[in-house]
Amino acid sequence: MSIARINQYYKELQKVESYSKETKELSIKRCFANLLNEYAEEKNYLLVEEVKLKNLKKQPDGCIFSEESFVIGYWEAKDLKDNLEKELQNKINIGYPTFNLIIENSQTLFLLQNEQKEEINMKNPSDLDKALLKFINYETQEIKDFKEALAQFIVEVPKIVKILEKMIVEQTHQNPEFQTKRKAFFKLCQVAINPQISFENIDEMLIQHILTEEIFLSVMNNSMFHEENNISKTLIDIEKTFFVKDTKRETLKSLKNYYTKIKLKGAEMATHQDKQNFLKLIYENFYKAYNPKNADKLGIVYTPAQVVKFMIESTDYLLEKYFQKNLSDKNINILDPATGTGTFITDIIDYIPTQYLEYKYKNEIHANEVAILPYYIANLNIEYIYEQKMKGKYAEFKNLCFVDTLDNVDALKYAGKQAGVFGDLMENAQRIKSQNDKQISVIIGNPPYNANQQNENDNNKNREYPALDKRIKDTFIKQSTAQKTKLYDMYARFYRWAMDRIDKNGIITFITNRSFIDSRTFDGFRKIVANEFDEIYIVDTQSDVRKNPKISGTKHNIFGIQAGIAIMFLIKNEQNPKISSNAKIFYTSLPDEMLKKDKLSWFRENPFRKIDFHIIKPDKKGNWLNQTDNDWEKLVPVCNKETKLGKGGNAIFELFSMGVVTARDEWSYDFNQEQLENKVNFLIEKYNDELERLKGKSKKQIIEQIEYSI
Repeated sequence: MSIARINQYYKELQKVESYSKETKELSIKRCFANLLNEYAEEKNYLLVEEVKLKNLKKQPDGCIFSEESFVIGYWEAKDLKDNLEKELQNKINIGYPTFNLIIENSQTLFLLQNEQKEEINMKNPSDLDKALLKFINYETQEIKDFKEALAQFIVEVPKIVKILEKMIVEQTHQNPEFQTKRKAFFKLCQVAINPQISFENIDEMLIQHILTEEIFLSVMNNSMFHEENNISKTLIDIEKTFFVKDTKRETLKSLKNYYTKIKLKGAEMATHQDKQNFLKLIYENFYKAYNPKNADKLGIVYTPAQVVKFMIESTDYLLEKYFQKNLSDKNINILDPATGTGTFITDIIDYIPTQYLEYKYKNEIHANEVAILPYYIANLNIEYIYEQKMKGKYAEFKNLCFVDTLDNVDALKYAGKQAGVFGDLMENAQRIKSQNDKQISVIIGNPPYNANQQNENDNNKNREYPALDKRIKDTFIKQSTAQKTKLYDMYARFYRWAMDRIDKNGIITFITNRSFIDSRTFDGFRKIVANEFDEIYIVDTQSDVRKNPKISGTKHNIFGIQAGIAIMFLIKNEQNPKISSNAKIFYTSLPDEMLKKDKLSWFRENPFRKIDFHIIKPDKKGNWLNQTDNDWEKLVPVCNKETKLGKGGNAIFELFSMGVVTARDEWSYDFNQEQLENKVNFLIEKYNDELERLKGKSKKQIIEQIEYSI
């Protein structure tokens, strides 16, 4: 594979030389940059060209960054006529970093590592491959120390979580001030965040806050953030009732090395992008160590930067095409309903011209997040990029809500009763109320993906949303012919929510898996979407491993996962009512076997206006792709829902079912009869114990007892 890449480099070089008739640095360095970038991408590294170095007037042609934002090495390109020995010495003399440096002129390459120099004949593909692998695999002591600290952190976090959980249980029985503030916070969170929230969720927020406070302060150099943010202030108020001074220092001492390394790294990062990438990496590592089940439920996969930019620019183009508006215009309210770490919002801020940004930022850009860690990161990222864009003019981002978008309830229900206890949380409630009063013109983002768990004992199901799920049942499922549906997954829920929330003239832009395009499960979804919207645009990146065995693995997928991915733009346009009941559907797809890097390049190189879409005309079954024209519907079905429910129709069998479904197979099945009997008896015993314990108590007493037992 490496040799094939090098041979491609030779071809590119030969082509450039044949056109330019010379081998000057500017003519040929792009060829080597392409080659070096391919080696970097294999390790999820990034080649950044023309990087400015501190205390140097000149800058190297390229710098390789690891995904942790550490510098791996530097690259310098020279003309063929240059004396490489002399050029290398000049770089050393002016203070270039030489711990891992390549200097080359397309014929000869010098690799300098720790003052040891190797000379490579670049016309020998095997030698060139070895040199590039040695260069890209180099690790500084700083990187090794950080990885070691991270490994220690991953081991220590679960231990500290258990210590903190035990402390909190003790406080619930021994500390009246803690009890009062925790319970007040719980009541308010039920209103402002999620009516099904539990005390366990409150404790989890508190623990995450305690473990990550120093991380964010170190990276963003903003010592006031946790004292100014409305949610953070509330958690600090609870924390101070028991977790202070020596207790805090002693409990977290095993994480000190990791915090120190992060602080050192944070101090040297100058750009917003560096800080954002670093925080994402920390978040992923922390959350997957802290709570891997919830990490899956929240769908911690980040949208590639090229795709985010494409979605934003395409939405802006469609706004102008259909409504003669732009994202920067007044009265265009933009909402990211599951913002994660704020990627879409920060890019929107970067996209909007400076002269319009202050008004948009303060009034018409909105974001929601339900998990405490990404909420913190999003707040930091959004405020930081705004300050950078506005040349140092800081402003708090007051349109970020800590809320479960899919269950956005009356945020001010308890305002009068509870504001005196936690006025800061009421600020969050006011934000939600303010957002709910807005007419939303653009809903954009990447909804969380967890569809369902693999095992009932994982206890990791998505929660129920009664009102929203009823809307899905009355629309998507009612129009579906599928016998079994997964239309209560998070993608379907966010689509249904967004379809109900968007203004009568607006655009929904979501990136999700591609099931909605051709899955039988989504036939009802397709019918409803085509009926409720006027124009639909689909960019299908394909790469579903389950449908194409030729693309096994994840190297073709833009997210590096096995499920196919697509972007959909839904346009509701009251000004131009559609002639028929079905929307105009425009579709384009990327080649299934195109590599990830090429797909990301496609998004970077193909503005929406130049994409060659073709029109889809759905068949009567709601199929958009893989349409059929046969007499299948005239045949007698083996079974169907109408016959089973006695609503008419013909079928060979009147009754059918999924068979024996216990919904607790791990407890109801076993290969050993004795073990099975023991498990069943254990369940029966525990169930009866609970019945006895709660006998004679009212529903209110039972709830209170459960609350204070967790």
